[in-house]
Amino acid sequence: MKFSSVAATALFLLSAPALGFSTSSRSVSSFLPQTREIHRSRPSFTSALPPKHSYANTAMSMSYSVGIVGATGAVGKEIVGVLENRGFPVSDLRIFGSSRSAGKEVETKFGKVNVELFDVDSARECDVVFLAVSGDFALEHAKKISEGEDGAVVIDNS
Repeated sequence: MKFSSVAATALFLLSAPALGFSTSSRSVSSFLPQTREIHRSRPSFTSALPPKHSYANTAMSMSYSVGIVGATGAVGKEIVGVLENRGFPVSDLRIFGSSRSAGKEVETKFGKVNVELFDVDSARECDVVFLAVSGDFALEHAKKISEGEDGAVVIDNS
């Protein structure tokens, strides 16, 4: 899959209420806090992203393998929290970090997750990868993670 602004928009729409935004079902018109409505013009996240791994894939339930690079930092922890609070359909949560964080265990709603040392090939195994890292790191790795038909959707939050 290619780098997708559809996925980024979808994540925003999923997390908007938790971040103080309101949503409705037409087109994206503004990202201003609750003084204006946000309308969606693109298909829902689940229709825009077919899972490529580990699916409990029926018409009623789809789930995704999600990777978060930088999940032990403040932004990464917030992404985990939004996925938990919004009930995002996660079949497998993978947390990637630096050598300093690798091997640590993180408790999430999705269970205990061991922090893995970041590796492009490992990140590519996910359906969706959130980058909660520096801009330089994201520039270096985002395209490698997302390129090709078997690449992940990358949502860069740098």
